[in-house]
Amino acid sequence: MKAVIRSFRVPFLVLTPVCVGLGVVAAWLTGAAIHWGDALVALGGALCAHMSVNAFNEYFDFRSGLDAQTQRTPFSGGSGSLVERPAAAVSVLNSALLTLAVTVLAGGYVI
Repeated sequence: MKAVIRSFRVPFLVLTPVCVGLGVVAAWLTGAAIHWGDALVALGGALCAHMSVNAFNEYFDFRSGLDAQTQRTPFSGGSGSLVERPAAAVSVLNSALLTLAVTVLAGGYVI
């Protein structure tokens, strides 16, 4: 489970609520009625999209061998979780697919 959580790159997920929050504030400033339930669904979908992209990136960079060749920094080279624990690759892929499915459901609801 630790490898899955690391693959989501949690410190970078802070950007998502900031962006969604800015959209909500912009809508509110134009006088639009804010439906908080819809805003929360949008936030959840956006977070799942971000998590899915990060997990897919982690999985495919590991599978291609790129992670083993890359000098990791805080901003590049992935989390290193799959290099350290290759058996977690299937779990990371499944988490990427699950968060993608939630993203699609949230997007369908919003549409």
